[in-house]
Amino acid sequence: MGLYLGHESALRYWLTKRGDECLPDCSPDTSLAHATANKGEIISSPLPFGCSEERPLHLLLPGKGGRRSNPGVREHQLSSVLPRGSFQSLAGTVRVASPELTYLLMAQSRGIQELAVIGCYLCGGFSISDEGRGYTGPRDPLATPENLSAFLDLMPGAYGLNKARRALRYVVPNTASPIETLLALTSSLPPMLGGRTMPQVAANQRIVVPERLQNLMATDELFGDLYYASVKGDIEYDSYDFHTGRYRLDHTSTRRNVIEAAGIKVVSATWGQIKTFGLYQDFWWLVENNFGIRHKTFNKKQLLAQEALYCMLTNPQFQLF
Repeated sequence: MGLYLGHESALRYWLTKRGDECLPDCSPDTSLAHATANKGEIISSPLPFGCSEERPLHLLLPGKGGRRSNPGVREHQLSSVLPRGSFQSLAGTVRVASPELTYLLMAQSRGIQELAVIGCYLCGGFSISDEGRGYTGPRDPLATPENLSAFLDLMPGAYGLNKARRALRYVVPNTASPIETLLALTSSLPPMLGGRTMPQVAANQRIVVPERLQNLMATDELFGDLYYASVKGDIEYDSYDFHTGRYRLDHTSTRRNVIEAAGIKVVSATWGQIKTFGLYQDFWWLVENNFGIRHKTFNKKQLLAQEALYCMLTNPQFQLF
C-alpha cells in the first residue's frame, strides 16, 4: 500500500522545489492498485508537508468519482491505467504525480488562464513559496511543453484533456519569475483570455554578443528576458531585488547597451511602471510603439480578461495551491 499525491498536493510539491534540491526518481507504477488513504498510513508516512482542513492532502485512488474521507484529506479517484512515468517516488511508499500528470490533473478544476499559468510555472526556471505564490529562487524547469504534450497524447479520453491541450498552446517555457510569466502570457494568450495578440515570444532567448563587446559582459552570449524575434524586440524585467546597487545598475545598463548594439530594440519593465492595471496597459502601448507593432483596441470583455490575468499574477493574496 502507499500514498499517491495528486492535484494541489502534487502541484505544491513541484512548484516549491528549489534549485538545490534533488529530483525524485521515476516510479515504475502505472496504476493506483496499491493506493490508499488510510489515516494511520497518512500519520506514519514521511510526507513532504502536513495537512489540515484548510489545506487538505490530495490523494489519488483507483475507481471513479471522488469523495472527502476526512477533514484533512481530499480523495480523487482515477480509473485509467496510466503511462509509465506518471509517478515519481518520494520517501517510503509515498508517490507523487509527475509534473506531466499534475498538469493534466489540474485541468480538471482550473480555467484556461490559470492552467496556462500552471504550465508556465512547471516549465519555468523558478520556485515559489509554500504559500503558493511569490518567488523563492531559480531552478531548472520541471517540464517542457513538448513533454507535457507527449504525455497528453498517452491519455486519450482523460477528463480535462481538451482544456489541457488548449491551455498548453499558450504556455511560454523558461520564464524566470511570476512577473515574467505575466508578461509572457499577456503576449501569448488571445484577447478573450487576457492577451494582446503580440508576435510570438520566447523567454530567456539566447542573444549572441557582438565580438567587439564581449569584454564588456565577460561572455559571448546573453539571454533576453522576453524576446520577439519577428520584430527584433526584447523586454527586460528589471526587478528591484536583482537590479539595485551600484554593481547591478552598471551591469543592467551595460547589458541593455550590448543587446541594443546587437541590433535588438529593448524596453525595460520595472514594478513602478506596471504596479497598477492602468499603468500596465500604458506599458504595453509603449512596447508596441517601440517595437513597431500596430496598436490594438479591445472590447469590454477582453479588457476584463486582461485585468483578471493581471490581478491573478500581481495580487499578493493569490495562491496556486
